[in-house]
Parts: sequence; structure tokens; C-alpha cells
Amino acid sequence: MLQYGSAVHPDESVTTYTLVVNPVAGKGHAARLIRPLRLEFERRGIEFTLIETHAPGDATSAARDAVTSVVVAVGGDGTLNEVANGLAGSSKALGIIPAGSGNDFIKSIGITRNVQNAVEVLLRGARRRIDLGKVVCSEGNAPQGRLFINGVGVGFDAAVAVRTRSIPYLSGTALYIAGVLQTLAHYTPPEFHLSMNHTSVSSSNLLIAIGNGRCAGGGFYLTPDAQVDDGLFDICVIEKKTVPEIIRLMPRVMRGKHFDIPGVKFFKEKRLHIFADSEFSVHADGEIIGEGVHEVALEVMPAALDIIAPEAGNLNTK
Repeated sequence: MLQYGSAVHPDESVTTYTLVVNPVAGKGHAARLIRPLRLEFERRGIEFTLIETHAPGDATSAARDAVTSVVVAVGGDGTLNEVANGLAGSSKALGIIPAGSGNDFIKSIGITRNVQNAVEVLLRGARRRIDLGKVVCSEGNAPQGRLFINGVGVGFDAAVAVRTRSIPYLSGTALYIAGVLQTLAHYTPPEFHLSMNHTSVSSSNLLIAIGNGRCAGGGFYLTPDAQVDDGLFDICVIEKKTVPEIIRLMPRVMRGKHFDIPGVKFFKEKRLHIFADSEFSVHADGEIIGEGVHEVALEVMPAALDIIAPEAGNLNTK
């Protein structure tokens, strides 16, 4: 990791910032923000440290080791995920300057993609307490579990996330749609068994989306009623569908208007256990955490993290 910036202010009454920049986020968009952000903070006389990440896990380590009161994720939802994992359980707050491809989480808290707007929220906003989720996969790269800030996708949604890694020239909704179309040709939904606090469901599900936030995939409102501070997951289960049915469903999901479609079910739960005989993939905040998985357990971590959000209004403005 590369680190530079001004010295951290010793006065605890003064808000200080560590900017954790993932330079490859948004196809290099985050890297292009480094100079203007440095100049803006210096112009305002704000104490800060800026750290560039270069490998998975760097952002988590930087957030955990930061001695400032606010740690700012400059990147996409994957960067947010890493920083949140480093901050959980601490007194430090998460700030957000969106610079990724999808930037889904900000749609749940009233921050826009406009960098100047995000800086103003960072400097003039308020601390708000939000939930996190924890996901544990039977196989994958997070055997002890991983926290997530926005959502987890199981099945088709995660298979699309795997596919998008090989599509270099698109971002946001266009990238997700391209991944959907490429994945449709060969995806077979497993027979999933879901166990929740209040019910159990078994069916050949196309996808299972677990939302702390409302949006995923760069603009698909799979869990449009989710609230980041209600102590519950919003869960969307879509049963197996034909390719034409999936294509017709997509515009409805982009608007969060899929509540009345046959084969689409919604739940609000604190815990969820998913099992399948066939292998499936899992993503957390858009990053693949498991392939060849057979079992997943998820639980809400209520009021687990402070974020810097707009001062006025509800966190879940639509």
C-alpha cells in the first residue's frame, strides 16, 4: 500500500480522515480522483491521510489500522465491503466517495455519484448507525465468515458476477445485463432449501438475493423495500424461469416493481440458511466469496457500523 498526505491532527475534537483509494475501481475512475481529492482537502485545510490499495485485503487492513475518526472508501461496493470489514466493532465511521462501476449501496443512503456532493456529505453530514450482514460459506475464501454492507447474491446473481469478471469494457447496469445474457445460455438452477426464522422454502430457484440495501448489480432493485437500519434482511427469491421470462422480468426488477410476478417471493428475516446438493456461487457486495458452494448461513448484525450520511431525511429515501 502507498500512503501519503498531511499529518493526523492530535486533537480528538477535530474530525480527521483516512482516504482508502482502490485505484482500479470503476475501470480506473478512483485513481483519477486521487489528485483532485488531495487538492480539495488541502485547500480546505483538512487533516487527512491517503492510502492506495494494491491487493485484496489492503483496504480492510488500512481501515483497521487507521487512527483517524473517519475512514473514507474511495471506490465501489467491493471497496466499501473491505473497509466495512476493517471498521466493524470500532468507534471509527465509514465515509463514502463513490468511484466504482455499480455503486449500489449509496442508493440506500442518499449519496449520489457526484463526487462534489459526496465530499460535501462527508464534511457536513451526520453519523448514522446501520446494520451489517454476516455470511459464512461451506466452501470459499471466507471460511470464518465475511461481513457485508449492501447484499449477498446466491445462484444466478452470483453466476452473473463471476461472468462479469471477464467483460473488460463495460460497467454498471450495462455490465450486469451483458453478464446476464451470457450466463443465461448455460445456467441450470439448483434445488435450493431455505430455512428462516418463520418459514422454510424448497424449490428450483433462479436466484436468492439477500439485501441490507435496496439495489444490486449496478441498478437492479431486487430488494426495493430494504432498510439499512431495521435489523432485518430483505430476501427476494425468484423461482426457475425460461429465458424469455427472465428477459421480460429484468425491466421490472430495475424499477423495483416485481412484487406481483408469479414465482417471485419476498421475506424479511434476521437469519437465513441455504443448502443445495448441486454446487452454486455466492457473492457479497458484488465480490465472489465462494464457488462450488453447497451451504450458506447468513445473519444480521444490528447497528454494527457508523457511516457518514446526509444530515437530513431518512436513510432509505426512494
